[in-house]
This record gives sequence, C-alpha cells and structure tokens, in this order.
Amino acid sequence: MRRLVLLSAAALTLLIASPVQCSAQEIQEQSQLIRSSARTEARARGARLNFERLLSQHPEFLPELREVAARIETRPEWLLNVIASESSFIPSVRNRLPRQTASGLLQIIEGTAAGLGTTTAAIRRMNAVEQLRLIEKFFTPFRGKLNSLGDVYLAVFRGFIMAGGPDTVVAPLDGSRKERRVYYLNRGLDMDRNGRITKGELATTALSVGRFSDVELVAQTRPRTVKPQQEITPIPEGEPSRPRAMSLYIAAPAHSKPAPMASSSEPNRSRAVIPRTRSTYFP
Repeated sequence: MRRLVLLSAAALTLLIASPVQCSAQEIQEQSQLIRSSARTEARARGARLNFERLLSQHPEFLPELREVAARIETRPEWLLNVIASESSFIPSVRNRLPRQTASGLLQIIEGTAAGLGTTTAAIRRMNAVEQLRLIEKFFTPFRGKLNSLGDVYLAVFRGFIMAGGPDTVVAPLDGSRKERRVYYLNRGLDMDRNGRITKGELATTALSVGRFSDVELVAQTRPRTVKPQQEITPIPEGEPSRPRAMSLYIAAPAHSKPAPMASSSEPNRSRAVIPRTRSTYFP
C-alpha cells in the first residue's frame, strides 16, 4: 500500500526523468500514472467533503457504525474506506451505467437488495443511518472472515470468493463473457492495468480514496459544519488538497492547496460532491 499512498510523488518523479531515456510507451505509461493519481486525489477530496457533510447532518452515524463494526467483528475504519470508494458517502447514489442498479453507500445491486428484503429504489430513499442497518445485515454472513480491509471490500465486490491473499485474482476469474464484463465494469480497480483485479488492489483502492486509518481519531473530532455549496465535480488535473488539522486522513501531500469552492445559487441546500469514479453515479 505504501507504493500507492505515495503515488503522486512517484508519478512526478517518473515524469521528471530524462525524456531521452524514455520510450514512447514509457512516456505514455507515466502520463497514465499521473492522471490516475490526480483522479484518486479528486475522489479523496470529494469523499472527505461528503463525509464531513454526512456527520454534520447525522452525528449519530459514526457511533452507530462503530457498533455495527463490533457486531460483525471487523474494524470501523475498513468499513469507512470501502464506503468512500464505493459511494463517496452519498446515500442516494446510483450507478447509472446501462442495466446497472447498484445503489446506496455500499452500492448494493437489485438481486442483493431483494435478498436483504428491500429494493435499490428503497435503499436510495434511506438516509445514511438507516442504511447502516442494511449494511450490518449484508455483512453478518461474513462475520469472522472480515479480518482485513481486503476482506471487507471483497465481501462487497465478490463475496463468494473471500479466501486468498493480496495476490488473489478476483476478476476476471476466467475468459467467459460474463467475467470479461465484470472486469470491464470495474477496470478502475485494476491499479497496474494488467488486465486483472487482485484482492490487494481492492484494499489499496479503498485506502487511497478513504484514507481512514484510525476511527478513534475521527470519533474524537467534532464534525465541522459544512457551508452550503454548489455541486462540484473535481477536475483530475487540479492540485490535490491538504487535509485539515482534524487529521481524518493520512499521507496527503503537505504542500498542496485546498480545492476551490463554487458559490451556491441555492443557499438553503447542501449538495453532495460527486467525484469522477470508476463508475458513473447520480444522486
């Protein structure tokens, strides 16, 4: 994970390398690495703003999440990282790709929702605290197996696998059309772009977007009141922002500047920040 956490610095180092010594393919790979790093920073900024807004609206969310984590025998910061990666803390979010139904904080699909006694439309109407009850119900069958961030994300991504270490390939499992589609829809999780998504890449993606390392620090921090603002789509080419002194996140560059905020034409509403993600969402 250290390699990915320091992705921005590594990408810039590669770009600075002498172009005389780089082939066209190497230059293209370096450019892709820089763009990937910028997109990750944009997603992390959006998730941070949405999380702070969620806590300001539902201060009971974090204590309840800690209790859920204890009951399903896992760590709350792992749940937070996965939620950040999947939905950017927008309870009403839905994957709008063709024939996709994934909805809510955990991006639950229609078939899974039916097994939980609800529908994806109903999930999108639930607030964040209400969805925590559903999240607990989802993870309960995995109790005792959620021993790492990779385990938690894999339970959401492809829960029928679970076993294996960081190098375990979780998509595609074979060359079938179905597995190729699974990979295509989630190719943003393939960090090294080698055509395979591994359990380790799931964990790295979640940590690089959520950046929660110790939920105790979060719990001791009073949620900051978030001023209403216009919906923002972060620009990948922008500079990564610096986390505030409340230290909810780790390993963000200390020299970077905060992202600019757009003024709101609707002062009485607080809109979610929708970052560019591996899928396309709408609230």
